[in-house]
Amino acid sequence: MRRLIFGAALALAWAVSPAQAEIIGLPADTGTGNCFPFGCAYMGEYQQVYASSAFSGAIAITSLEFYNTISDNGATAMNSGTWNISLSTSPANWNSLSSTFASNIGTGNTLVFSGNLSQAWAFGDTLVVNLTTPFTYDPSKGNLLMDVSVSGTTNAGGTIYFDTNGYNGGGFNGDTILGRVYNDGVVNYGYGLVTGFNDTGISVPEPLTLSLFGAGLAGAAAMRRRKKTSA
Repeated sequence: MRRLIFGAALALAWAVSPAQAEIIGLPADTGTGNCFPFGCAYMGEYQQVYASSAFSGAIAITSLEFYNTISDNGATAMNSGTWNISLSTSPANWNSLSSTFASNIGTGNTLVFSGNLSQAWAFGDTLVVNLTTPFTYDPSKGNLLMDVSVSGTTNAGGTIYFDTNGYNGGGFNGDTILGRVYNDGVVNYGYGLVTGFNDTGISVPEPLTLSLFGAGLAGAAAMRRRKKTSA
């Protein structure tokens, strides 16, 4: 019985958090979108920062999603090329990005995807980038930075304008959770692609499960004491 209590408490303490998805940047801008860095023949580096305040908690990111639900340009295929995507925790925020790419990259910088994203396309589709290396992000440590380096792109299937947030009246403003840097250091404060972060769960002890774990240990200790007393 003692072993059963201990084992159950240990399993609860290290339970995997339920899978969830965080979509940052909703609601999307109406009547517009942007093709950088996935939907057209963009080449070079692109960075987008996400304010830590937009996340509900720590997540183990296993895939990224970008949406084409607002602007229909008749594209029939994703462009071909090579995308190298890295994630890191960054001190930069939506309104403090540097025009120097290297200055925005923070701790834990990890290459999470490298490859071609070419595929058939129709309006309403979602670009899902399954990460080859999951990235654990803790908002309490800083903001999240996505760094994308692109080479060899073509857009023979047409331009795809992915959903954005922060475009108001022809200017980049109104959003306080996204920011981006692109081309040779052009900065748009308060603007970026709506992004989904899929999380399959994190194997970490949480407050409730830790308390259950402690209760299990206490119960096991009490059983030991009773056994000694009755012996």
